[in-house]
Amino acid sequence: MKKIVVFRTGHLGDSICAIPSFRLIREHYPDAQLILLSDETVSGKVSVNEVIAELGIFDELATYRSGRGFLSYWRMFWTVRRLGPDLLIALPQERESLRTLHRKRLFLRATGVNELLGFSEANHMPEWRDNEPSRLINLLRQHGIEGGTPKYAIPVNEAARLSVKAALIEAGVEVNSSFLVFCGGGKVSTQRWPLERYASVLDSINQQLNLPIIALGNAKELTAYRQEIGGRFDRLIFLNRNLSLPEIFELLRLATAYIGNDTGPMHMAAAVECPVAVVMSARNAPGAWDPDVTRRLIVRKRLACEGCFLTECVDNNHECLAGIDEESVRTQVLGFLQDLVANGNHSSPIGMKEAV
Repeated sequence: MKKIVVFRTGHLGDSICAIPSFRLIREHYPDAQLILLSDETVSGKVSVNEVIAELGIFDELATYRSGRGFLSYWRMFWTVRRLGPDLLIALPQERESLRTLHRKRLFLRATGVNELLGFSEANHMPEWRDNEPSRLINLLRQHGIEGGTPKYAIPVNEAARLSVKAALIEAGVEVNSSFLVFCGGGKVSTQRWPLERYASVLDSINQQLNLPIIALGNAKELTAYRQEIGGRFDRLIFLNRNLSLPEIFELLRLATAYIGNDTGPMHMAAAVECPVAVVMSARNAPGAWDPDVTRRLIVRKRLACEGCFLTECVDNNHECLAGIDEESVRTQVLGFLQDLVANGNHSSPIGMKEAV
């Protein structure tokens, strides 16, 4: 039996976006022993392995402790050496350069792996990129791993679904009626549209459409919502429990739409075909991390500095987000939601829009 290691970072959004590629690899190698190798989740971050394990794609999940410098590479080296695969398939991040990919290929070759795939990218990158799930599928096809694009096919977790319904009822939300999920978080400041602007937009949505809005985020983000949104919009609903990843999937599966920033829960929403309205910064190249769902609204300001991948924007003071005003977002999001409510949660495709 052929042993294959699939190498992909374990970050939440990165892992969710790779699910169609994971399924394509399994379809191409149905009889192989398939192992997912990823870096361990750092303290305070969400581990996605509990979700990946339930998909039944991999025979084993292996991790190594990452970091910066030589020690991280040393741990990766011995993990791959211990696994002893016949083939290693890399699913690199979008921003990795050809030089970095070449260096990783040489490094992993030294572990004794006979065959390596995935360490190549086009030298010319278009101005508007394929989103991450599409990019990964195209990368696999370049290496002869053919087939259609698989669905995410996140199975319904009945226990998580019942738990979420109980939490909604406890919060006074009708589980069979329309409601929205709001996530104003993000791992870096260059992904986060100001919460006080969200407060104004959420208030308009609630008043005009009478839709309950559920807050989603980690403990720090929920505290920030209470402090920065609560005084301006006091009808944001907080559930009385911390949700697991399976519960978040079920919450989003029940929701009318997701509203918020470009962050892990946005990709979770897209994976269960929950419509997405997102305010997206220019931190990443245009298109690269667009939500992988047809019914979507993307509010984005185009700038010459887009694709910077900064975690802090000192020189331009977050112009790509600061330059998106409340009224623009309010008008576009209300139109998007009105269409969804009028046509049901399975409306015809809604195209992408940009802030100007």
